[in-house]
Amino acid sequence: MFQQKPYSAVTVTIENLTSESYEEEDLSGIPELVEVIKLQASGPGEAARAIRKKLKYGNVHRQIRALVILDGLIQNAGERFQRTFVDEPLLERLRVCGTSQLSDIAVRNKCRELFRGWTQYAGTPGLDKIARLHKELPKRKQAVTQERSKVLRETEENPFVDDEQEAAAKAARQAASSSNAPPTATESFSHSHTKSSSGSGSFFGGSKDKKKEKDKAKGKRKPFNLEAEKETMKVVIADSSFAATNLMNVLQSINREVERISENPAAVERFEACKLLRRKVLRYVRYHDPFTE
Repeated sequence: MFQQKPYSAVTVTIENLTSESYEEEDLSGIPELVEVIKLQASGPGEAARAIRKKLKYGNVHRQIRALVILDGLIQNAGERFQRTFVDEPLLERLRVCGTSQLSDIAVRNKCRELFRGWTQYAGTPGLDKIARLHKELPKRKQAVTQERSKVLRETEENPFVDDEQEAAAKAARQAASSSNAPPTATESFSHSHTKSSSGSGSFFGGSKDKKKEKDKAKGKRKPFNLEAEKETMKVVIADSSFAATNLMNVLQSINREVERISENPAAVERFEACKLLRRKVLRYVRYHDPFTE
């Protein structure tokens, strides 16, 4: 069970202070926010979470407002706030906002300005990590490259084999591996003379025969016929475009400040539909990719 996150006057006040009705550098609402935070034991943590969500999901104005509010709280909310509000998710979001090329240039500039100013808090209880932000980079996971993509790895062997054919081939391989399982002790003892009399020549000959059979099986794969697949390709592309549009429409309708995408049934359904079409599209893309020829 997930613990319910606090949602009180702290979050509501930050929501109001980051709205378009306030100028970016307006500090008039900070005293009221400080008083609201002091009234609750969870006030500093809730404020940090609300600010982090504005930095992650808000537009440029809301992101800059969140940074200004955070700076105002650090200066005016007192020692209790300074000691307890910092957590790793907020620090990571600040690192990303200050260094990522995906962040707006105005947001990055504001972050760098504040990071330089926050160096004065080095040695202040609870603010050491804030004071070191100007030296740190985001601790994000390494991006998945094309070579590491699971989807592309799945299509490397034969991208035009249908799912049913792949399932049948997999079952055949499993049956073959089970038939080649090592014999029991009794079977090994009873057939020991037969194996010894066959000689080493038959062993190597058997290996060559197996290799020839594998090569022959590979040669039986049906070649891809562009003309025959043209209509199917058109249908797949049209279905994929339609599914992607549906997914985008659902994502745009979700308020990510109050709801997770993974908890929205419509978004999950549209996403699964796109996943089903993804592999078919990649088959055709890989076939027409000049770097794979």
